[in-house]
Amino acid sequence: MKYFFSVAIVFFLFSCGNGTTDVADDTTKSDSAVVVHVASTWKELAESWNASLNLRNASIMKSFYADSVLYYGDHLSSDDVVHRQQEYFAMHPDYKQKIKEYIEEIHQPDGTWLVRITKEVTANGKTIDYPASLVFSDVNGIWKIIAESDDITDLNKAKSLQAEYAPASTTIEGLLEENTTFGSIDGGDPKSDARIPYYVLWSKNTLDVIANAEQQKAGIVSEYSVERIQLIGNEEQIRKLLNRKVRVTGMLSHSTTPDHFTKVVMNVELVEEVL
Repeated sequence: MKYFFSVAIVFFLFSCGNGTTDVADDTTKSDSAVVVHVASTWKELAESWNASLNLRNASIMKSFYADSVLYYGDHLSSDDVVHRQQEYFAMHPDYKQKIKEYIEEIHQPDGTWLVRITKEVTANGKTIDYPASLVFSDVNGIWKIIAESDDITDLNKAKSLQAEYAPASTTIEGLLEENTTFGSIDGGDPKSDARIPYYVLWSKNTLDVIANAEQQKAGIVSEYSVERIQLIGNEEQIRKLLNRKVRVTGMLSHSTTPDHFTKVVMNVELVEEVL
């Protein structure tokens, strides 16, 4: 079995002063000892990952993730994962986390390892336990996280809500963020010519946005498991509530123009903070 990279060992030493790793006793058979050793390795790697979050060092946090990660139901780059983590830290300055319990390690058919844990998270003065999971994959000889989630998020993501396109009015709760894309002039570099900010609602629940029969005849298609919705209009009100949990009311439509950056967009009528 390939071992994780040296930085993980450093952070394990930093973070596990009050923890222990499993060691087989003298009566353990050789095949059982291998299983114990594997479990110990995942505990060490998980502790190192946990320590990197508590240190809040972006480059070290990123080193634990593969280039592409299924992060709480969203497919993100490692840079986007760290960006989302840093935004969370900014919103919750008292954040800290520890691994309270190791539940199981499962060697999956594709060669990856699923590690199920209970993490204790402190934020906004509250400490809550979350059943959570990490999936590690061998990436060029180094074990990297390719998926991270918790049971509450998975349950909420599984509960898709049904919505309709305009003229129906829809109310959605979620996290309000500013995202960025890039535009290009003729002959220019699309990654540097023009920075285009836009506002996005990360929906608390996935949405199935259904086109009625008349809309389908007009070529408008239904979209399923929608998580990101670009918000249009009412920009002054939107900017005041960036990076907060909000309740947004408006009319949904399918993307139709080059300045629509998600499949479904909402023309906003009202934005309220969810306390």
